[in-house]
Amino acid sequence: MNIIVRANNLEITPALRDYLDKRLESLSKLVHSGHNDNIETRVELGRVSSHHRKGEVYFAEINLRLGKNLLRAHQESISIYSAIDEAKDELRTELLKFKGKRETILRRGARSVGKLFRISPLARFRRKGRIKDNYL
Repeated sequence: MNIIVRANNLEITPALRDYLDKRLESLSKLVHSGHNDNIETRVELGRVSSHHRKGEVYFAEINLRLGKNLLRAHQESISIYSAIDEAKDELRTELLKFKGKRETILRRGARSVGKLFRISPLARFRRKGRIKDNYL
């Protein structure tokens, strides 16, 4: 999984980068694909603006691209670490929802193929031998 980190009004320290890598590592377990090179994660961390002194000042935005699909999470919080945690949790729910939709589509397709091969309830099976009069 390729992780691209961008900062806005904030300096990325090695401790912050390690914290981010640990949090995103748990998401990479959910995204198991044969081609991990196609998975791109863009993370933007920063302050909402430089003049804020209290309140939700920091934000974390995570964009996860899985081929053609884009999953996105954006959270604002008091500290940068809690913003990363909340964004990771939001992205995890998006990812689980996406995987559930994929599995549902596959099951639905398999169910429709199974219906095509079933025998119709209107089909009659003849017994060997003579047909008795009470069946007519």
